[in-house]
Amino acid sequence: MRKIIAAAWLAIMPLAASALPEPQQQPSQPEPVVRDLSLPPPLSDELIRQAVRAVVAEDPHPVDPATRAAGAFGTTSPTVRDKMSVAFEQAKVPDCLHEDALKLQPAYIGPIAVVGPYSLPWVIAAVIRGKCH
Repeated sequence: MRKIIAAAWLAIMPLAASALPEPQQQPSQPEPVVRDLSLPPPLSDELIRQAVRAVVAEDPHPVDPATRAAGAFGTTSPTVRDKMSVAFEQAKVPDCLHEDALKLQPAYIGPIAVVGPYSLPWVIAAVIRGKCH
């Protein structure tokens, strides 16, 4: 019996609510939506358009792509002169008494690099072979 009364009560409640007239809402300004400011705003096409317009208005004369610095570190594309300078530096025979003495004949025993005073036999071999001067 209790189940029948509960079912009837649940069936009557939506009907009673729909029979009541809805109160008229007064035209007022919509309530401001409160957002969590730690989250980024949702992206929309209009938001992107506004951002692009703001950037263009900030700097209406963009830099010419030919003279603009390329890359994250602001380096420009290498010129022919820069390429040739690097090529000559790499091809130059190193001095035997400097840190790049074994540039053309690295000191390795299998996969293990030999460094410090233990690389002296490789320096002597590089002098004899003409890999450094």
